[in-house]
Amino acid sequence: MNEHDDYYAEPEELELPEADYTYFNKAKDDIISLYDGGRKEVYYLKQLEVLFEKKYFHWITYNVVKFLKDSGHLNLAKEVHKDNKETHFYFHPSNRYPKRKIKERVRLIEDFSRDEVSLSCGRRAEDLFCLGFAKQGFKILGEKVREWGGMIWKKTEHDLDYVFEKDGVCYGCEIKNTFEYIDKKELDIKIEMCEELRLKPLFIMRWAPKSYINEVYNKGGFSLLYEMKIFDISQKRLVEDIRRLLKVAVDCPKAIGEGTINRFVKWHEKYVKKKKKRGKKKGTT
Repeated sequence: MNEHDDYYAEPEELELPEADYTYFNKAKDDIISLYDGGRKEVYYLKQLEVLFEKKYFHWITYNVVKFLKDSGHLNLAKEVHKDNKETHFYFHPSNRYPKRKIKERVRLIEDFSRDEVSLSCGRRAEDLFCLGFAKQGFKILGEKVREWGGMIWKKTEHDLDYVFEKDGVCYGCEIKNTFEYIDKKELDIKIEMCEELRLKPLFIMRWAPKSYINEVYNKGGFSLLYEMKIFDISQKRLVEDIRRLLKVAVDCPKAIGEGTINRFVKWHEKYVKKKKKRGKKKGTT
């Protein structure tokens, strides 16, 4: 049975470095504190991962929650949805009546997990970022790209969402508007695609771990994080329910904030200046 929650290895399957064990213990204290501060609350796994993602990787939170359940600090209720997927809800052992809140959240998860909602979220994020980039002078030169500059990507069936260009620099762009991280295998493939097609990688994501960001950076690319999941403006009531019940960052904006777009614009401008300087040095030798 598939789960609405991500799968990560159980703690005993992981060989964690000492630093990760430190984060593990800190996350454990934070999650225990969360439940102690609201013993009648219920949370599902993905929700907890998102709530704590600025401090801990999703997989740290995942393994901490599993540990707390196995050690008796949390109770677990597994709920099966209409699509036959399963969500794991965790609640304090002193919470004797969690069912009403669980059912309320199950209905909400089913609402925002519908295919048409997920597709509209993806499309809305793409439209808003394309508009924001266009206002800054970037051109869209391609969509659903598998070949570029005479090169063709043949290793997999993947494509790049867009190719943006400005100042002679072309970016292979991927836009991810999900609560989950981009799949690591997909990230690696898209980076390799950009290398083969001679495009600079640009990943626009709601959130991502630093290890992913560093990998993109080390390949000469940029990761633009915007933190909140974007919904279509027609889903305002759904967004309000998600905020009220799940307390995670969601919105149905009319545009992407200038501050978000400008983080990439400033990086691009620095890269162009460095490129020009390198060109001048070569010209004088």
